[in-house]
Amino acid sequence: MSNSASPLKPNAAAPESRKGAFSAAGICAEILLLVLFLLPLTPARAQAEHLSDTDLGRKVMVDYIVHFAHHLQWPIDVFNGTNAPFRICVMGDDELVEPLTARLSHQRIQGRLASLEQVNDGEMLRVRRCQIVVMGDIGAERMAQAVGALEFFPVLTVSDVSRFATLGGMVEFAGSGANMALQLNKTRLDRAELKMGNSLFRLSRQVN
Repeated sequence: MSNSASPLKPNAAAPESRKGAFSAAGICAEILLLVLFLLPLTPARAQAEHLSDTDLGRKVMVDYIVHFAHHLQWPIDVFNGTNAPFRICVMGDDELVEPLTARLSHQRIQGRLASLEQVNDGEMLRVRRCQIVVMGDIGAERMAQAVGALEFFPVLTVSDVSRFATLGGMVEFAGSGANMALQLNKTRLDRAELKMGNSLFRLSRQVN
């Protein structure tokens, strides 16, 4: 793993590796956070708290979400038949619903029609059928409970909410504007058996 981060364009090639052993010996499993520095973003709004607060930020998030959808590998048995759609679900804030709808219109992901659904944290059985869940700011306690309920399920969780990866989320868009970084919770990715590409980790460095 490289100790230096290289710029990564939103449509760059990435993901496909994983498989780490989970030790059940303690209640505090080590969280490995990897950081990818994105292209500097010109802040469209001076004090944007989340990346999704700006048009440019929403575009970056949508680019990455679609990129992950195309390049991660999900276990084949998560799909209920060959005609089952690839489900991308939005929980909480709906700022990304419109740009995701436009981007996914009539698009196929890994040979399947893309389906965008809005869900809430009170219907976790339904959420577990999603391949990707994009989480808005529903509060730290509810968010921790939601990602905890998805642990060991092959569902990629993504958010731009602060400390999302620390709370157990898999992919956090941290910061905003020119200080944007992508943080990955590799422990949770491994437990979900989601395969990401080695190229993603070569562009990463560990956050202490």
